[in-house]
Amino acid sequence: MSGTRPVISHVVIACFDFAAMVAFYTKTLGFSVSDIGKIRDSDLCFLTFDPEAEHHQIALTGGRKGAAGEGALVHVCFRLSSYPALQARHDALMRASIDGMSTVNHGSWLSLYVPDPEGNKIEFRWDLPWYTGQPFAEPFDLALSENEVRRAILDQNRDNPRFQPMTEWRAKALEKLGE
Repeated sequence: MSGTRPVISHVVIACFDFAAMVAFYTKTLGFSVSDIGKIRDSDLCFLTFDPEAEHHQIALTGGRKGAAGEGALVHVCFRLSSYPALQARHDALMRASIDGMSTVNHGSWLSLYVPDPEGNKIEFRWDLPWYTGQPFAEPFDLALSENEVRRAILDQNRDNPRFQPMTEWRAKALEKLGE
């Protein structure tokens, strides 16, 4: 049954300034352009971090109307493979002088939220090996070592009855789904 569950493939973001957004997503965030062109009168750019996984994870299109930061999109999340990868992403964005970034410890994962030039948020996350009941959001410092962050989260959740190894939580969640 797990093969029938939907997984995120891509998100399309309408842009006010198509060229600036393509530049931000490629030069600042590091996406690769899979394809770029026009459909009728609309610019369209397909972007991916991993062409083996998806042709495009984000598509940008021109012609956005309304005010910056307003709309249905809250954020798009990309999973990173390690804590050093999260730190490196943060460091690269700091060097690019990106304003408005924030870090959040969600207990089960650590996140870096980054606004694009039009107010859309991109989340980069690294998963931890345990489940913390959600919602859970505390600031944390990416300058801390991975061991320091892990110890702090364990200390924060010492008496939390909803804190458990992720493998246990997944087994319970699958049982609820009848799998």
